[in-house]
Amino acid sequence: MASPSSTQGAGGAVRTGVIGTMVAALALFDGVVLGAPVAVLAALFRPLFVYVVATTAAIVLTIACSHWVNRRWGESFFGHGSRIGNRLDAMRTSRLMRHPVGWIQRGSDGSYALAAALANPILVLAMARSISGEPVSERRILLGSVAYAVPYVAMWSFVGWAFGETISSG
Repeated sequence: MASPSSTQGAGGAVRTGVIGTMVAALALFDGVVLGAPVAVLAALFRPLFVYVVATTAAIVLTIACSHWVNRRWGESFFGHGSRIGNRLDAMRTSRLMRHPVGWIQRGSDGSYALAAALANPILVLAMARSISGEPVSERRILLGSVAYAVPYVAMWSFVGWAFGETISSG
């Protein structure tokens, strides 16, 4: 029979795995996890109301995920294998991400927020952690989350509004 401490450790590992999977899903598949539901809601309800609520929710969600990644960086991403590390390395050297990586390395808050707005704040935080090896500041997490959520949710709200208008006029 397992000791209580080993059971608690296994439960913690399972919880960490589940949370890590949810964070990775949001980071890598944000169009499916966040964008599509916003578009559907904007098509069904008042797009401005959906935009305000979804932007607030997206900011809170990306802040929570970013804090989790910031705290668990070493043990979660490089302690259990290098698949995510390899993915980040490939993204960091890609043509699309070369400029955001440069912005991260230069170090200004504005360039960090711009990189987060163009990519995803969770991925940018992961790149910043892998590039610098240091935790990302609370200020940058907030700036990156807001810079990402405002235009991203606006885009998906507009898609939903346009889709709703098309359906209602047809």
